[in-house]
Amino acid sequence: MSATSPANCPPRPVAAAARQAGAGSRQPRRPGRFLAATALACGLCLGVAACSQDTPEKTTSSAAPPATGTAPAAKAAPADPQTKRARRILVVGDSLSISLGEQLEHVFSGTPGIDMSRDGQRSTGLSRPELLDWPARLQELAAAAAPDVAVIMLGANDAMPMTAPDGSRTYFENPAWAEVYAAKARELVEICRRANPAAAVYWVGVPAMGEASLAAGVKQINAALAAMCATAGCQFIATEAAFSDPEGRFARHARDAATGDAVPLRTADGVHLTETGSKLLAGVVLRVLADREQLPPLAGLEELRLLARDLRPIPDDSRPQNRDTPVKPQKTVRPGKKTYAVRSGDTFLTIAKRLGIDPGDLAAVNPGVDSRRLSIGQTLRLPAKR
Repeated sequence: MSATSPANCPPRPVAAAARQAGAGSRQPRRPGRFLAATALACGLCLGVAACSQDTPEKTTSSAAPPATGTAPAAKAAPADPQTKRARRILVVGDSLSISLGEQLEHVFSGTPGIDMSRDGQRSTGLSRPELLDWPARLQELAAAAAPDVAVIMLGANDAMPMTAPDGSRTYFENPAWAEVYAAKARELVEICRRANPAAAVYWVGVPAMGEASLAAGVKQINAALAAMCATAGCQFIATEAAFSDPEGRFARHARDAATGDAVPLRTADGVHLTETGSKLLAGVVLRVLADREQLPPLAGLEELRLLARDLRPIPDDSRPQNRDTPVKPQKTVRPGKKTYAVRSGDTFLTIAKRLGIDPGDLAAVNPGVDSRRLSIGQTLRLPAKR
């Protein structure tokens, strides 16, 4: 808008004055009229200058806000707290959490507004502070990340006695074990909340296990964790059904409903997960997180959710057998001449891994030994080499 616009200055007869000045030039010059015209022109100039000086003040106070988003009316609305909750995601736990964390990291990698970090430690748990003190470790991680969403997966290694600060032990078979274990798990939830009072905490349950005694222990551990979450305000994500056949038994394979193929879910040890099994676990977790945390629509996220929907665990004997391959008869496990002295934190699984033997063979040659109640220095027989 110009400085002489009608919106900013009273109208002035400039054109009319010019016409009058032009008409006067064709008449004989008269000093009086010449002086009057000169005075009128000077008055017009002074009036225009005065109007031009007033214009900036009026423009600043009455101009409409610009359309660039910098005006007060265009300020961004306060962020929805539900949207902010999923900004910082922390995934922690044992070796199974490593498989989960890798898949989640693949989904969220490069996603604007989501900052994910993870820390998985093999062979660790709440009952084995000599390997890793998880409350101390999580306190360090939570202080650094202040997570909006914390995903914890611990329990696969916890079918063992719980040791109190005074050195007393509560054995796994003791009815009081569940309460002691739940109290230790609740401590991790509280650590996350101290770092961020609004943090959403999810505890991922342990999937079904191949070894019978470990499978029974997992059910007790999951029950204790689910009960803890119900009172501590965290969300328990059950995974046993996703890795069990229709009869509730451990499933090593699943059938993909989309392709009809039988695919492996678990590795040979009956504990850890294949690539497909890792994706299934992540799909089960994301099925809960995506809706509750309002995660943005991501191609990888939807792929895992669909995979979790389509994979149907099947009994091992339902897999098609290659008729050209004869079934090998089971060999009898014989004890060897060597023995092993139990160390701190040992289980049948860790001993078998360290020595390169089958954990089932180790259990077979030590039939009277409870793998959940090993004592330091206890002597175990080792199986003979096949």
